[in-house]
Amino acid sequence: MFDLEQNPTELTVDLRSLHSEQFSGVESFAVHALEELIKNDHETIYKLFYNGFHKKEFSYFHFINTKYIQTRIPNRILNISLKLFGYPKLEKLAGPTQVLFMPNINLLRVSDSTKIVLTVHDLSPLLLPEFYNLKDKIWHKFINIPKLVARANMIVAVSEFTKLSLIEKLNVPEGKIVVAPLGVDHEIYKPNLSIEKLRDVRNRYGLPGDFVLFLGTVEPRKNLERLIESFEQLNEPAHLVIAGKLGWNYSKILDQIKNSPKRRFIKLIGYVNEADKPLIIKLAKVFAWPSLYEGFGLPVLEAMAVGTPVVTSNVSSLPELAGDAAMLVNPYSSHDLTTAMSQLLNNQTVREQYILKGLDRSKNFTWGKCAEIIKSVIH
Repeated sequence: MFDLEQNPTELTVDLRSLHSEQFSGVESFAVHALEELIKNDHETIYKLFYNGFHKKEFSYFHFINTKYIQTRIPNRILNISLKLFGYPKLEKLAGPTQVLFMPNINLLRVSDSTKIVLTVHDLSPLLLPEFYNLKDKIWHKFINIPKLVARANMIVAVSEFTKLSLIEKLNVPEGKIVVAPLGVDHEIYKPNLSIEKLRDVRNRYGLPGDFVLFLGTVEPRKNLERLIESFEQLNEPAHLVIAGKLGWNYSKILDQIKNSPKRRFIKLIGYVNEADKPLIIKLAKVFAWPSLYEGFGLPVLEAMAVGTPVVTSNVSSLPELAGDAAMLVNPYSSHDLTTAMSQLLNNQTVREQYILKGLDRSKNFTWGKCAEIIKSVIH
């Protein structure tokens, strides 16, 4: 608890990106970075705006300097009205504000005098539209990302890769962008986890002994088809565990597993809740994340933090995140991925090298650092 100054700044946060209870990197950023930001910013009142026909209960952001503002307009009606008529503006819904902070791209109209600080996680909707279904493509057109980026006064990019994409693709002035890498909660993601909790998670999910783990949305962009191909070429008696919700165009991946000569050694466990994630990652012998495109790649960092060796792609933001603390491979080469997994499964010297490097590198990424950078541009 603390006392606010007499004339605090009022800042509005668009929480509509938290509509899903199933967290990805966007939701993790919105929750963890904001928690750090709000609890350490004693000079600001944070008005937390959310809209949805059904009232939503939030289990976070309960600080003395926060106000929840929820409107109950059906989102389809609100979005059509915003797109066609530019109404209602944010100030009509949430009251006067000096600054609007958006943890993710969304459709919104604000007064010209309101400063917008927009977070951009990646530009995949513009650069790789083939990885989205028709509904998502229409939504991205609806938002008009280039126009939103142009309207923003400042942009928070989650990586240097995303910053460079903004400059090259949308001609955003470099001075308008700050880079705030995502963080990891080192109280939760740590190498020394409870033996009892590890045993419980292994039993609940039916996890095998030695296994390679992928954790993320099951969709083509994550390159799971090639991961399965690479796993089939392994000579080691390991399993492949795929954890995560089913995303777009997942049927090919499920068919590939069904027809795989190693199908008995491939296990899908579905979406994993946040409390179980560090434990499942810790139980894995190797964390494999051969994604074709990422604005950041938070699971790679989380795996490093618990002490599981990582193999990941040498494209997009992933080399920037991993440095020399993960085994980087060409994600289009099954052979390279197989070789890397084999080394991390069998060679104890190599394993220990990447475990130690990963633990050390992960310490550079905290939500506190991320929040400090955001704070520097919202005031």
